[in-house]
Parts: sequence; structure tokens; C-alpha cells
Amino acid sequence: MPRLRFDRDGIEVERGLLWLDATRPKPLGVITHAHGDHVARHRTVLCTNPTAALVRLRAGPGPEFWTRKFGEPTVVGDLRVTLLPAGHILGSAMVRIDAPQGGSLLYTGDLKLEGGLTSPPAEPEPVDLLITEATFGRPDLELPDPEQARADLVAFARTAIDEEVTPVLLAYALGKAQEVMSTLCAAGIPVRVHGTAWNLCRVYRDHGIRFPGARRLSRSEAPRRNAAIVVPPRFRSAPEIRACAPLRVAAVTGWSDRVLGNGIDEVIPLSDHSDFPGLLRLVERCTPSRVFVLHGYAREFAAALRERGYDAEAVPGHSGPADDSGAPGMFAPR
Repeated sequence: MPRLRFDRDGIEVERGLLWLDATRPKPLGVITHAHGDHVARHRTVLCTNPTAALVRLRAGPGPEFWTRKFGEPTVVGDLRVTLLPAGHILGSAMVRIDAPQGGSLLYTGDLKLEGGLTSPPAEPEPVDLLITEATFGRPDLELPDPEQARADLVAFARTAIDEEVTPVLLAYALGKAQEVMSTLCAAGIPVRVHGTAWNLCRVYRDHGIRFPGARRLSRSEAPRRNAAIVVPPRFRSAPEIRACAPLRVAAVTGWSDRVLGNGIDEVIPLSDHSDFPGLLRLVERCTPSRVFVLHGYAREFAAALRERGYDAEAVPGHSGPADDSGAPGMFAPR
């Protein structure tokens, strides 16, 4: 089994040979996806092509990138490292590591088992050791079916437009905004997108994901009430948004209990993480001998796994309620 050390910087493999989602610069680091809380300026980065493109766009030139397709192995020292789809956002990857002396592990990074419109489903494999996140790792955290959440999103926008009110969807710039855009565009609803999210769509288009009927929201464009607006939460009061009043605002998040009020009229419970039942399905598919749990409700999820007969433990210093999208981290969104 590869030797591991859990550090506040990330996960160290084989005494610094490789780091997983380290938050400070390392000689060689895997970046599982381009949300800022998983990114650092490593000397060399192993990741997927979309993740490399998104990191370059958000953070500028920097490290040397080793880009790999899903399922394409890379030899690092004596280890075989393979990236597998994680279903979280475009380019997001789980990391499988196989040791020559035997033993395999899978590190999920951020995970959504069923994927979404802009990210393929996760593809977990049987391994000896599983390291998983637990953003929604508490037994009572079960989200509605994603298809129902998308239907609610479309209904919210159409109802507002029919009533000559501008629907505003609050969604983080990377990942969630593009899922909302894809949902609305598929339903034939015109979409105007705040620049911080629109700029990132260039990478999505480069990888074959189109947003028909969507365009950047312009400050000079006269307010129109036949289109939905997608904007990151931090820019909800920007002048170009206020100019489209009257507004009806929905937050697109799995944390409905944390955001109601404060001018939010509705919550659309669409997350880019697996809920509690999804995390259980992940473990069942991996059939691990041992499980380490990180982030979110790590202690609660580890306890739930032990009740089901798994050898599971939460990693100290890597637990506590988490967001469901990724913080800005090393860079501010542009």
C-alpha cells in the first residue's frame, strides 16, 4: 500500500513523491479540479486537460502541467497513478494509485456520483483503501433527484418571465453556473451571464459543451425581462443586475437551510456533491478494506460507515461543515 501522511497542506504520498490537492506549492501535485481550495502553484501539476485550462485561465501561467485523459496511467516513481471521472465539475478527477508491491487506493477529491450536464458521472473502482470527501456526509442530508431540481429551476425562470419579473439564479462562477446555464439553455430559455462566469465558459466550449441562447450580460444592454440572469452570489448587487429590476432571486445550492432570507425568494437544491445516499453508494462500489473520510461531516460519515461494518475513520483536522462549490482560494474569480 502506498505510504500516506495527512497534512493540513494536503495528502502526502510516499514521503513527498506526490501530493494530492495540496494547498501550498509542492514539487509534484495532483490537482483534482480547478476550484480554488484545491489549487496551488506546484512546480509540476498532474491533472486533466480541462482542469489545466481552467487553472491557467483563472490563475495565469505558472507550473508545468502533465495533462492526462481519464483512464490514462502515469508512472510516478514506483507508483501507477490514474485519473478517473469524479462528476463534480468539468475536468474533475478522482485519483487511483497502485503500488508495485500490491495495494490500491482511490482518492475522490470532490465528488458527485451521478455527474451532471457538464461533467460525466463518476467511475469509482474496487480498491483496498478509499479516501473520500463527506460534504453531505450526515445521514439526514439527502437531496432531491437532480432531474427534479432542474425541472424546478426551469419552472422558476419561466414563471418569473411570464410575470414580467427578471429571474436571477445565484450560482458559483465555476461549475454550478455552467450547470444552471445548460439546464436553462436546454429548455429554450434565453440566458444572460455575469462576466466572471461567462469568461470560464470558453474552456467549456473548447471541450465541446455549448450554451445555445446564452451570452454575457452587458452593462450597456437595456434591461430585458425575457431572459434569466446567472450570477455568482458575490456579484448579486452589481449595477448590471440591479438595472434588470424587478428581480426574483433563487439560490442554486444544496444548503437550503443556510441561505433562505436575505432577499432570496427560493432555493433550488442542485449540488455538485454527492449527498449521503450517494456517498454510501460510492463506498459500496469501491468495496474497500479501509476508508478515510475528509471534509464536511467526516466524523458523522465515518460513524455511519462503521455502523455498516466498514473500517472507517475521520481524519483529524479535515472535518467540519463545508461549502458545496469551492472557495476562491489562491485567486479571486475574474
